[in-house]
Amino acid sequence: MNTDSSYGRSILQGVARYANLQRNWILFKDLSKTLKSRGRWPEFDGLIFAGVSVDLFNYGVKRCKNVVRCSGTGDPAISCVVALDDEAAGAQAAEHLINCRFENFAYYGILPEFLTTIKRFNGFRRAVEQRGFACIECPVPHPTAQQLISHSHHPRLISWLKEIPRPIGIMTFDDSDADDLAGTCLEAGIAVPEQIAIVGTNNDELLCETAWPPLSSVVADFARVGYAAAQLLDRMICGETPSAQDRFLLLPPLGVMQRQSTDVLAVKDPNVAEAVRFIRDHACDPCSVGDVLRHVPVGRRWLERQFVQNLGRTPLEEITRVRIETAQRLLLHTDQRLPQIAERCGFGAVQTLGRVFHQTTNLTPAAWRRAHRGVQSANGGQSA
Repeated sequence: MNTDSSYGRSILQGVARYANLQRNWILFKDLSKTLKSRGRWPEFDGLIFAGVSVDLFNYGVKRCKNVVRCSGTGDPAISCVVALDDEAAGAQAAEHLINCRFENFAYYGILPEFLTTIKRFNGFRRAVEQRGFACIECPVPHPTAQQLISHSHHPRLISWLKEIPRPIGIMTFDDSDADDLAGTCLEAGIAVPEQIAIVGTNNDELLCETAWPPLSSVVADFARVGYAAAQLLDRMICGETPSAQDRFLLLPPLGVMQRQSTDVLAVKDPNVAEAVRFIRDHACDPCSVGDVLRHVPVGRRWLERQFVQNLGRTPLEEITRVRIETAQRLLLHTDQRLPQIAERCGFGAVQTLGRVFHQTTNLTPAAWRRAHRGVQSANGGQSA
């Protein structure tokens, strides 16, 4: 795997977590760099590929029968595949921008020969169109590494940004594209997120936090992919023949980590926008609809009517939505017990958390955690 990227390092981290539980694996890491001659590769019981050339992958498949490829563009007839569900990543980005109340949408970062860019675009476009909106495809393709340094493509990108309707929510193929787009907007004097909201993919924390403004991003958590790949490889080494379903395993993304690049609500009335912002900041304090009305000087019936017209839900339903989303993050990313989560999310009693959570997701909190942390729970040119 290519450990120059956060993607490759995260895959390796997940593999190592599983290997450390086995206590009997010897890992040969980053063979494409450490061994100049492929003929000097040792004999392997298994191989995992992530972010390396197709040529190197094809060589490895000939050398070893137990192979897992961490790419959604892989062919399960050639090797087992464990990867992020790229179309679901696009759909989650769309849902996030729709919840910000945007009505104009676009996608930046397509490269026709790189199928992952197409899959994310297709997922984003389909989700947007299902909600009755249209998606604009940026004519400027996914930039090369040299273009990211030289900015030679920025004039064309600026011309496109000035032509499209605004305000608009834009998904990018990955976080480097999101960083590039944010820098282009700064160069052109276009406000982010007020005129253009940007959501990337992969949630490379270093890149997202050092960009300006800090970038919202779909959380891939590729360590889960590495862990699941190692888990599957272990079964194959032990003689198990994977089922057709196991030969092509796609893991869902874990939602959107919101940062400043989408911290906006595209509604015209400032009182509605302020009420939503107050709820998102204070829902877990906890707060009530009465607290919202004390902060925003409007009538209750007017606020409820405006919420339904603009968001499709009442203020109380928005409070509940924020609390449930917070609970889901805590269930997924921490080992906190349910009473702690209930208190942190403003539910007070664990019974209340369980009842509202089940009404919203049709699962209990414990069942939701098991379903979404199935892989994590044990943890404590074209690329292949």
